[in-house]
Amino acid sequence: MKSAAIDHYDISLLYVEDEQVTREQVSRILQRIVTELYVAENGRNGLELYREKRPDIVLTDIMMPFMNGLEMCREIRQLDRDSQLIMLTAYSDTEYLLECIALGVNQYVQKPVDFARLTSAVEACSNYILLKRKIQQQETRIHMLSQAIEQAPAPVLITALNGSIEYVNAIFSRLSGYSPSEVLGRNPRLLKSGLNPPELYEELWQTILADKEWQGELANKHKNGSIYWETVKICPLRDVSGTVTGFLKVSQDITERKHYEENLQYLGTHDPLTGLYNRAYFDAELQRLDTGREFPVSIVMADIDGLKIVNDSQGHDAGDLLIKGAAEVLLSAFRAADVVARIGGDEFAILLPRTDHEAVQMAVQRIRENGNQEQRFGMATRSLSLGIATATQPGELHKATKLADTLMYRDKIERKQQLLDKLPAKP
Repeated sequence: MKSAAIDHYDISLLYVEDEQVTREQVSRILQRIVTELYVAENGRNGLELYREKRPDIVLTDIMMPFMNGLEMCREIRQLDRDSQLIMLTAYSDTEYLLECIALGVNQYVQKPVDFARLTSAVEACSNYILLKRKIQQQETRIHMLSQAIEQAPAPVLITALNGSIEYVNAIFSRLSGYSPSEVLGRNPRLLKSGLNPPELYEELWQTILADKEWQGELANKHKNGSIYWETVKICPLRDVSGTVTGFLKVSQDITERKHYEENLQYLGTHDPLTGLYNRAYFDAELQRLDTGREFPVSIVMADIDGLKIVNDSQGHDAGDLLIKGAAEVLLSAFRAADVVARIGGDEFAILLPRTDHEAVQMAVQRIRENGNQEQRFGMATRSLSLGIATATQPGELHKATKLADTLMYRDKIERKQQLLDKLPAKP
């Protein structure tokens, strides 16, 4: 069923998807919620349609022939910096999603397509467009705005010249948790979260006091203490004589997008099972330290003994517990500044900047003491095979890593031999 707002304000949408079945299914949904729908099967054709039709919203897949969705959106951003972009993507495409963030994509919808989420994303972008149109079409700003903002589908706040709040709409109250009576006459700093740098506020005030529109993102604090994010536009308000009487703030709630971005950033650098850094982050730090000034740099390579036996005999859930226990042991043995990473199924690596060989041996001794405590692993006692190496100057760290890896496997072989030696001789 079509939204009345979308029906009334004539929203147009360009949908780009190379997979035919998905394209047909999604198109049927979109035809019910937008007035004009343009469809293309790849980024190149989509860009041509955008140049011709200039739709309000672009909904696109990422991976397509001839020109992918990211390349197309990059070209569209050159044509219109304020285009509303919705990206269809698989959750695991971390690299592509980080590029989406850099492009300023407005909404994300995961594949396979959740049609309720798709509808919500389209309507969120439509509401933003409609509010922008309403504001742009005001002939007498104060008089017309007083009627438009009551029905505006986005949070609106108006202040006097001294910054005291004169008006908020219902959506502002729902987003912030404050009723109009709780904020009228007060300064917007009651929403201050402490997360925005002072320079941001300085830039904001310099811009609007210079009679210009300011745009940006702000982290604000809800009445209950939680944080919410907005993309904000603030501009001067004038009376009929042209005198500036106050300021208008129109915003869009992007809290969900921010949380999504934070999660993507975390997944790009961390192992989801243990919470340790992942191989990608470890490799980047290895490269950075190898050309820096934090020498000596020591490295420890660690490998869980007997993980395969646990997986085969007790199942992978038991193996995961063993991996988590090993991660706890390693974290407890090193400093917060050290890089503790899981780089493979049962393999770990630790980078210790400004740490000589003697100091790292003490840390390894703590590992050996903790690693043999049954409660640290939450199951049958297991141990870690370990290798240590130290680089004393730039250019040596990769060589030291290989040496630590070799020593770790030598340690593993020696441990196995020690166990065999303890077995009773056959009669």
